[in-house]
Amino acid sequence: MPAERKKPASMEEKESLLNNKEKDCSERRPVSSREKPKDEIKLTVKKEVIKEKRRQGTQEKRRRKGEGRGGIKEKRGRRKKKHEEEEKKKQEEQVKRQQEEEAAQLKEKEESLQLHQEAWERHQLRKELRSKNQNAPDNRPEENFFSRLDSSLKKNTAFVKKLKTITEQQRDSLSHDFNGLNLSKYIAEAVASIVEAKLKISDVNCAVHLCSLFHQRYADFAPSLLQVWKKHFEARKEEKTPNITKLRTDLRFIAELTIVGIFTDKEGLSLIYEQLKNIINADRESHTHVSVVISFCRHCGDDIAGLVPRKVKSAAEKFNLSFPPSEIISPEKQQPFQNLLKEYFTSLTKHLKRDHRELQNTERQNR
Repeated sequence: MPAERKKPASMEEKESLLNNKEKDCSERRPVSSREKPKDEIKLTVKKEVIKEKRRQGTQEKRRRKGEGRGGIKEKRGRRKKKHEEEEKKKQEEQVKRQQEEEAAQLKEKEESLQLHQEAWERHQLRKELRSKNQNAPDNRPEENFFSRLDSSLKKNTAFVKKLKTITEQQRDSLSHDFNGLNLSKYIAEAVASIVEAKLKISDVNCAVHLCSLFHQRYADFAPSLLQVWKKHFEARKEEKTPNITKLRTDLRFIAELTIVGIFTDKEGLSLIYEQLKNIINADRESHTHVSVVISFCRHCGDDIAGLVPRKVKSAAEKFNLSFPPSEIISPEKQQPFQNLLKEYFTSLTKHLKRDHRELQNTERQNR
């Protein structure tokens, strides 16, 4: 075959340029009417997707914003509820406190009224008993009265023995036995039993009642009782370790015997003052007998020393109550007892302050 004739280089270049031009023209050729809807659909779908995403984003923002507002509202609601609960609790506590205060005031008033009533009853009973005992010499029975009573040794000695163990529960039975006995020959034994009796504070009133029965019937009872008490206290001075309980009861006993008029004021008050002075003088440093002095002040301080208990003073001021005056013993006779008790109180105060300072020093050293 005849060899192809080579085209000149310039011709090849021209053909290459022409082909490239046609190719570019074909690429730039507009989309046909058939291909155009597909592109529009794609574009529309894309726009819809973008729009949907934006819408969802907006909804999400709104939801989050709504949740934020809801959280704030919820917090505010919780705070409001908590505040309301606290206010309610405060109101309930205030109401409860007011009720407790009213109940306490009512209780205090009831106690004050009871104290007022008991004070007047006690005062009236003492005045009546004192009047009977002071008028006993004019009202004692005649000799023929005793002939009708039981004078047997057995019953009288049995009764005298019972006097060593006097209790408040025996008041009625002892009073009944006393009324049926002729104890004229047993006064000394009866007095000794009464002084030796180991009474409790609660039994003193019963013992005073029996002593009043003796005094109103037997003229020699009170003088004998006074002498035995003096001997008893003289013997007690020699005791190294006195019985505090017996001393407390005895001091109250002789004070009551004086208040109700079995002992005269001169006899009884001098005996009480002497014993109280001995106790206080021997107890200025150690104050081991402070319970004896306190018991005396509590039970007999109003009549013997003119002391006014704190409860009585408070009740009189708060509820405008009038308590019985201290009129059994005159103020002049009460003054020496007041001075004696003030001295003891001063020494006791110094003792307590000294002990308190020592205790504080010990605590500092132990730190």
